[in-house]
Amino acid sequence: MPKPSAAAGQLAAEKLSSSGLTMEDGKALGVSVLEPEQTAALDPRYPVPSLLFRYFDVAGAEIRWPLEKGKPFWRIRLLQNPPGFKGLVEKPRRYLQTPGTPPFAYLPKTEDWNAVATDPTIPVLLTEGELKAACACVNGFITIGLGGVYNWRSMGRGIAFLPGLERFDWFGRHVYVCFDSDYASNEMVCAAIKELADEMERRGAIAHLCALPALLPGGKTGLDDYLVHDEGGVEGLQRLLHEAPPLGLSTPLFNLNKRYVYVRKDNIIVDLETFAKVSPDTFKTSLEASSRTHEAVLRADGTLAYKSVPAAKRWIEWPLRHEVKAMTYRPGAEREPEDGTLNLWQGWGLEPKRDDALAKMFFDLVKHLFKSADDGAMDWFLDWLAYPLQHPGVKMFATAVLHGTRQGTGKSFIGYTIGKIYGANFTEIKSGHLQSGFNEWAEAKQFVMGDDVTGSDRRADADMLKSLITQSEIRINTKYVPSYVIPDCINYLFTSNHPDVFFLDDDDRRYFVIEIMVEPLPDSFYAAYDKAYRDGSLSAAVFDALLRRDVSKFNPRAKAFRTSARDRMVAIGLSDVGNWVRQLLEDPGRLIPPSGAARDLWTAKELLDLYDPVGKGRVAVMGMARELKRAGAIMVHNGKPIPGPEGQQRYFCIRNVAKWSIAPVAGLVKHIMETTGTGGTKF
Repeated sequence: MPKPSAAAGQLAAEKLSSSGLTMEDGKALGVSVLEPEQTAALDPRYPVPSLLFRYFDVAGAEIRWPLEKGKPFWRIRLLQNPPGFKGLVEKPRRYLQTPGTPPFAYLPKTEDWNAVATDPTIPVLLTEGELKAACACVNGFITIGLGGVYNWRSMGRGIAFLPGLERFDWFGRHVYVCFDSDYASNEMVCAAIKELADEMERRGAIAHLCALPALLPGGKTGLDDYLVHDEGGVEGLQRLLHEAPPLGLSTPLFNLNKRYVYVRKDNIIVDLETFAKVSPDTFKTSLEASSRTHEAVLRADGTLAYKSVPAAKRWIEWPLRHEVKAMTYRPGAEREPEDGTLNLWQGWGLEPKRDDALAKMFFDLVKHLFKSADDGAMDWFLDWLAYPLQHPGVKMFATAVLHGTRQGTGKSFIGYTIGKIYGANFTEIKSGHLQSGFNEWAEAKQFVMGDDVTGSDRRADADMLKSLITQSEIRINTKYVPSYVIPDCINYLFTSNHPDVFFLDDDDRRYFVIEIMVEPLPDSFYAAYDKAYRDGSLSAAVFDALLRRDVSKFNPRAKAFRTSARDRMVAIGLSDVGNWVRQLLEDPGRLIPPSGAARDLWTAKELLDLYDPVGKGRVAVMGMARELKRAGAIMVHNGKPIPGPEGQQRYFCIRNVAKWSIAPVAGLVKHIMETTGTGGTKF
């Protein structure tokens, strides 16, 4: 600050001193003392000494007003009334600023405002005027100065919140509104305080009212006055700030933000502790109906009154409620990914821990159960268990079925041991779960064991199970909650005591089936196994072993390993005609009489005559056609009719599929006519 004249310097020193500041403080703040002619050069109406305050942004750069050709923005504190008649009759004016400019927030140069702006844990005071803000900052209170009680905005210019204040992260920050002590007697100031608090609340701040006591004659005390007064000071202000009541509702609302999240896409509220889901109405009327908060009401006399209001309703209406755009299920990913979703995955059930002796107990059980299985089946099954642990969230296109009439062998132990690894991402279901219209059991699951679940002999059940095994998304239907869609990452293990547990087609690629034919191991084995299972140590050891297993050659989207047990299950589920058709395709020469030995192409009617030559059965031609299709028999010429001895007919290929599947129509007709004659083959 250039050395001013004695007169101007004296006035400046007195003014700074009244705010608890020295001329050295003024220099550090970037304040200049202007002589009368310097003030008049800025505004000819006021040729008096003054203090010029320069404004700086959070980065420390001087604020310049673009509409004034980039000139610095300034505000002036006049130190005298203007001379002559003007000074006698006009209301004394204390401040001037760059003409035609909106208000700016005054950030005293003594602070590192960039650090303050980016750290919402630092509380901030808001007050009127540069000197008050400067005094508070010099005394250790981070304070922003406003040109007036409404100068945090400029409604006439369409500025709802000053750009300088927009640079601050207000979310969760404690903000103390500390205006002059006479605010209570001024209705406009009271309204300004409430509106400023509301604006801060909308930005996530926790606004408090710091009410200064009137310590000076005349009943008005500013923040700087309070700090320099014997009855105030730093300790007094600390006490006032500690006791400052909140002006709004943000503290209880922030507490709700920690517990709940609103899902915009599905209009659902999720409890982040339990992952329970409710509708907004249930949240307000039941779940958090008893939660209350207090809303501050500024009385006409400037005092605060509080009324009790429902916290849940306020939270739902709050612009800063904890909100995501949708729910997802991504095993292995963080709770709230950067795409704005809520990940329902709750983490693994336990940590892997190497213990080869315990792991051997599990593998010994698997080896025992697979004694009668096909070569390679056990290795495929272990790869099937290991792959989704090494690649969380993968949806495999095959499911495993362990069945056997002998009870007590431990097949369910396999599912429970793996289930403990998945923790909350595992569940066990029964047949009733699959038949129910509600499927909350499938929500946020990676591994599901169906214990004694059966698909019955109904095709609808079989098709439903096929869809569950391979679908990429699942719609969750829960009572009293809107339905929603999440990725389907479920892999299924089914156990059963019945050999006809599922209705399978010959070409069904989804099912890996093992029939357990062994006797149970000694009771001592199962007792030791159960003990290690219950304390989690067994599953932790298996988790570690499966994570180390080499699954580089396993294809999660490939068809299941085909076992003889699967073929037996297919046969058990077939009707008589179904079994006959499969025998026909496996060995046509055994079922086709010599008169038709040369034929490769047959109609469903001709094959039905072979199966039931006297017509005593209940199978119709369409029934035979369905069984042929189920068994994988192809229709030549893409299923279109072609000429035959009895007119246009559709023909199935029983032999030499590779040849006839690409043969032209002329070749097909020639073969049919040569092998049937004009009257067709009769049996």
